[in-house]
Amino acid sequence: MLLSAVADRRDLDTPLLLRIADSIAALHAAAAPVPVPGGASIAAPLPEQQSELGRHKATIAKRIAAGRVRLGHGGLSLSQIALQDGDPVPLAGPGGAIDVLLDLAGVLADLWARGLTAQASIVANRYVDVAPQGATGWSLLPLFISLNTKNPEAAIAQLAPSPPRLVAVGGLSGTGKSTLARYIGARMGRPPGARVLRSDVFRKRTAGLPPEARLPSSFYTARSDEETWEALFESADDHLSCGTSVIIDAVFMRRSERDVAEMLASQARVPFTGLWLEAPERDRIARVSARSGDASDAGAEVVREQSRRSVGELYGWHRMRANRPLEVLLPAARAILDRAVR
Repeated sequence: MLLSAVADRRDLDTPLLLRIADSIAALHAAAAPVPVPGGASIAAPLPEQQSELGRHKATIAKRIAAGRVRLGHGGLSLSQIALQDGDPVPLAGPGGAIDVLLDLAGVLADLWARGLTAQASIVANRYVDVAPQGATGWSLLPLFISLNTKNPEAAIAQLAPSPPRLVAVGGLSGTGKSTLARYIGARMGRPPGARVLRSDVFRKRTAGLPPEARLPSSFYTARSDEETWEALFESADDHLSCGTSVIIDAVFMRRSERDVAEMLASQARVPFTGLWLEAPERDRIARVSARSGDASDAGAEVVREQSRRSVGELYGWHRMRANRPLEVLLPAARAILDRAVR
């Protein structure tokens, strides 16, 4: 079955979306880099796209030099990916030299055109989690999605200015931070939305491991914490500097961590919103116990240990009861975010 048919039935759940991103990343990793003398040649029929291309000319040239232009698929869309035994498999494409993010943007534009904006955001964020592209790479995605959008009015709308903002989603392990962060990101900034930076993913990255690799408890040291937070905040600062909205998904147990997040927003002169999720310990234990193939290593004992610690005052953060269905929690979070920028 083609993924276009799955999408039309609205059967794209989060695990499948993550596997779609992984399959595209694997396709690109296996492709050979292609040097393109004189810079990338991208057809841009609309003046607004031409203008945006000019703004990103230096970034595109650097991506060519860094091997980001490869013999990619060249025509990726949902109808060019088959679902075989539950796994997405890209079909053979026209090939040719193409920036890997422009290739990815074909799928993102297809999802966006179907109104599956949260799904597009999830695929985009997962792709750059497993195949890092840097803050400047993410800043190219609105242009690349626009170039893959068939409706001219929609393509122009996707390039409309959207001031960046910083949102922190905190709470003890098992409160559903990552689920909420994934689904609020699409409403922030230009397509595909906010860059969602998850502390669990960055911890694995600093260890040179993929997101779902398991780390022993001995790895969780003060030094590891410091390196993780440093990488996380540095990435957030880089993305904000590129005009991208950012969501930081982390426990934020210490007040110092929350203060740094707010300071980043203040230095970048962007709005800050802190969401603090709360749930009873039994619900948090049940949630972490049911996880499989997740970037978090937290188990029941971590949840109990966190329950014994104080997080202090949550100055200015919005406390939310998280043990509610997502269809209830999500509108509440969106309402808070909407009020924060009025």
